[in-house]
Amino acid sequence: MDRALKMVYYDEANVEKDIFAQLSLAQKHFQGDGMPRDESATRRILDQIHRQSRAFAAVCYGYMRSKGLGVSEDLGEGQQWYREAAYWFHEEASSGEPISANNLGYLYAKGLGVQENAETAAHWFEEAIEYGSVAALYNLGVCYLNGWGVAQDDEKAIEYFERASDLNDPSAASVLAYLYLEGRGVNRDPAKSFEFNMRAARAGSIEAASALGYALGVGLGAERNIAESISWFELAASEGDAYAQANLAMYFCHSPELKLFNRGWTMLMNACDQGDASAKYQMTQILIFGVPHREPDYASALDLAMDLAELGHPGGYHLIGVMYEHGLGVPVDMARSASWYERAARKGSSNGQAALGRLYAIGSGVEQDNILAYYWLRMSSPTEGSQAQREMGAIHARMTERERQIAEKFVADNPGPRRGSFGLKPLEQDVFKAAKRRS
Repeated sequence: MDRALKMVYYDEANVEKDIFAQLSLAQKHFQGDGMPRDESATRRILDQIHRQSRAFAAVCYGYMRSKGLGVSEDLGEGQQWYREAAYWFHEEASSGEPISANNLGYLYAKGLGVQENAETAAHWFEEAIEYGSVAALYNLGVCYLNGWGVAQDDEKAIEYFERASDLNDPSAASVLAYLYLEGRGVNRDPAKSFEFNMRAARAGSIEAASALGYALGVGLGAERNIAESISWFELAASEGDAYAQANLAMYFCHSPELKLFNRGWTMLMNACDQGDASAKYQMTQILIFGVPHREPDYASALDLAMDLAELGHPGGYHLIGVMYEHGLGVPVDMARSASWYERAARKGSSNGQAALGRLYAIGSGVEQDNILAYYWLRMSSPTEGSQAQREMGAIHARMTERERQIAEKFVADNPGPRRGSFGLKPLEQDVFKAAKRRS
């Protein structure tokens, strides 16, 4: 789980801001990347950072030079500005300034203006905690979660995240939401995950807002509510979040209203232009199954799905399996379909797991096996009333008592793959029904 460390400042309302997230947003505004081009918004963000202190101004100049934001790109000069930032942060941290100690740790973690050193970074996060930095509690938790500069320890990581979350740190609450969703270091609890995401989103976490959009869209940890899902996705999308844009686009692209479709398609293109894999996955679904204002395009869909597969994206594997199962632009080939589903399943795709379980249940493309069918359907974490849950129940009913015992032991001994680094997948169509309609 490659969670981001954070360098912070506090705005006029004493609200924590992640400086590099803000600088990235400024660049998106400047380039019109995933949102309308707005140089005035870029200037507002940069001016707010400049006003903080000499150290923050130097970070700002370092980013601008390194990224070519409004100036010519010069990595060497960017590093010079980061070195100046490190000097001032060190001066202030040595005097007990908590934000500066945390931010100095960040520079050592990333090798900006100083020699990259994870142990030194963790040391400064510890110093910052002693001085009273909440952000450093989160950062040190990330270090323990990943074993960066300290021995990997989920228990200690959770302790630091809980301390930070109790002090209203949105990033810590967001990570706790992920851990409860995955059952890492804690018992899996989607409802508790939802609660932590709500806490984080209300405290300003854009990532958590996206997570709420997903959870409400599929009924994960809370009752399914499409209107609320759209609302949270819109909030995150307005901040340039490509994941939210991709999923929001799926809602709009399925609308019978041409205006909403056009809005969704534009949003999806913007997210794809940012290189967002979720957006490419969503676009692949549309090209396979079609929507009211766009017919299927199997050749383009297969190209996109193969691109995703080359990146190791489980959704790409799954959609290729769908195409081979139902003969969408390719010959029907159940053995090949099962092979792609298995790759998706082993990478954590719930749709891939459910599809593979279904093939084992009927013995199509693979040898019929009730135990493996039950296992993969169970791994897909089917929601109440879903097709996967009904199929799992049907398989369980026809199994012998001995098969049930073996299946439950197999599930216990093989907990299966975790999801991606954010614990979230793009919202998915009911692809089995969609494929049946096209077959």
